[in-house]
Amino acid sequence: MLEYRNLLSERESRAPTPFASGMVYLSVLILMLLSPLITNGMKLEGDIYYLVLFLIQVVCIGLPPLIYVLYFKKDIKYSYRLGKTSLPEIMLTIGMAVFGYGIIIFINLLWILFLSRFGTPRTVTLPPIETGRQYLLAIAVISLTPAVLEEFMCRGVIQRGYERCGIAASVLLTGVLFAFLHISIVSIPAIIFMGILLSYIGYRAKSIWVSITYHFVNNSIAVTFAFLSNFLSRFIPADAEAMYDSLADIPLEEIRLMIISSAFLSFFALLAFIACFIGFIAVTRNKHEGQAYVSEAGSGARMGFKWKTFIPVVLAIVLIITLLVFEIIEMVNPEIFF
Repeated sequence: MLEYRNLLSERESRAPTPFASGMVYLSVLILMLLSPLITNGMKLEGDIYYLVLFLIQVVCIGLPPLIYVLYFKKDIKYSYRLGKTSLPEIMLTIGMAVFGYGIIIFINLLWILFLSRFGTPRTVTLPPIETGRQYLLAIAVISLTPAVLEEFMCRGVIQRGYERCGIAASVLLTGVLFAFLHISIVSIPAIIFMGILLSYIGYRAKSIWVSITYHFVNNSIAVTFAFLSNFLSRFIPADAEAMYDSLADIPLEEIRLMIISSAFLSFFALLAFIACFIGFIAVTRNKHEGQAYVSEAGSGARMGFKWKTFIPVVLAIVLIITLLVFEIIEMVNPEIFF
């Protein structure tokens, strides 16, 4: 046990710190907020749109954690959680992602209906995906690229740093920070659910590949729905497409039917999700048995709470909350900024 503890202590010395995790997160946030200044005025259409989006993601999300790990000579394999995974883990993760999407749809529906009581929520829309080429580009740039880069950053560097504060704290904090990074009041509840789940399964499997798989499948489902929606809209009369301009125009009876049908489907999705989740816990049990698990979990909880450690992430959260408040104000009173 002493030898294992010495090995773990040496590895932690080459892993991110909580302060570094916060700095990486704050850096990524600032770069993401500044990126529209670069693309402003550019004609982003067709392949150019996907190329620019890809480069922005690499520079804003991929580079800051990588530069930190390389410059400070951190253990890349440990910091990025590049552990081995198994086929059963991947297959169960795919199952969780597919059925979990049904849960996310229901959460989003209830949340959007709630927000609609106060104004018109600004929903996140994907670019037009109308051809097979656009679909493949969207899968590569909108599904795969953020799945890889965001997971390396969040479930890798950031979560590794906060694991020194305790496993539970790192899972919850990383999940919430992941959701906040999307800066959208409409998607926050669903992405918090997804973020915490991704943080847990990454920790549970001791591998980033399961969270990347989940993230990629989730994004791919959204892209596929957008593609199918655009394809099917060609066969729908134009007057039928513009039947309702907003949720406020939908009759109460139709909203109730929408909630009931969505709840019915989500219930079965939840049962299937739970089955996959239990299976995932079972197949990863061997990674958390014996003294290694006790020692690693214990090591993460030894660090005391220090305010200065969390200054970067607090600054980031304050900035994000400020932006969300402006979004809420604009939702309630769209004319206030005009």
